[in-house]
Amino acid sequence: MSKIAIVGKKDVYLGFKALGVTVRDARTPQAAEAAVRDLVAQGFSIIFLSESLARELGALLDSFSKQSTPAIVMIPDNTGSLGIARERIRRLVERAVGIDILSRGER
Repeated sequence: MSKIAIVGKKDVYLGFKALGVTVRDARTPQAAEAAVRDLVAQGFSIIFLSESLARELGALLDSFSKQSTPAIVMIPDNTGSLGIARERIRRLVERAVGIDILSRGER
C-alpha cells in the first residue's frame, strides 16, 4: 500500500490524520523542503503540499517531476487556491502534447 503524506500547516490538515495520512507541520518553505525530502527518503508515494509553500519550491518540484514517484500534488490551504496547481498542470500538459489545450482564452 502506498504511503501518503501532507506537508503544510498542521492545524489546517490535521483532520487527514484520521484517514491514515501522515501530516508534517511546515510553516516555511525551508521546513517544507526538509519535510518533503525526508518523506521521499522514507518511501512515501504521494505527497500533498500546500500551494502557499509550493510556490517557493519550484526547483524542488521540478526535480521530482521527472520521476514516477513520489507524486507531489499541490493543494490549497485555509487561505484558498492561488492557482499555482492549475498553472503547473497546464504547463505539464502543454509540454506533453505540444500545445496549450487548457487555456480558455486567458492569454
